[in-house]
Amino acid sequence: MSKLNSLDTFRATVTINGGLTGVLSYKNPYQLHVRLNDGRIISANGKVLWFYSPDSSLSGKQDLKGGTGGLGGLLSGYENVTVSGKTFRLTSSTKKINEIILIVSDNDIPRVIKMKRDDEEVTEISFSGIATNIGLGTSLFNFQPPTNSQIVENPLNQKE
Repeated sequence: MSKLNSLDTFRATVTINGGLTGVLSYKNPYQLHVRLNDGRIISANGKVLWFYSPDSSLSGKQDLKGGTGGLGGLLSGYENVTVSGKTFRLTSSTKKINEIILIVSDNDIPRVIKMKRDDEEVTEISFSGIATNIGLGTSLFNFQPPTNSQIVENPLNQKE
């Protein structure tokens, strides 16, 4: 994991559940941009996380202030952590995602992340074509939704 935390930038092709694909770009600290092949965008600059869907012209704008960012934020709070070779398994009975399995390459770069929700739904994200420490401009991570997009403020804070 220390290898991942030491990277300035990386870009990879991602495949979600064996079908949906896209390009993920990451810049340390906590800047993320994912453009999926169906046009959806997920973008974070460390302060604001955007979700955009062109099909619905909806944009979610989530305030990230006060949160723990990066991979550490995603993996924090799990009661049980087991490691077997290059596979990390995190479990928690209290989190909505109650199991995360992270498989890394020989140089500690993520290859697969599997997340199992408390309703048994599993999301698998695989990484390929990874390029590290490449030039990524800051503007990539400062997403601006189209002007005709309806913006939903803090959608992750809303009760279902």
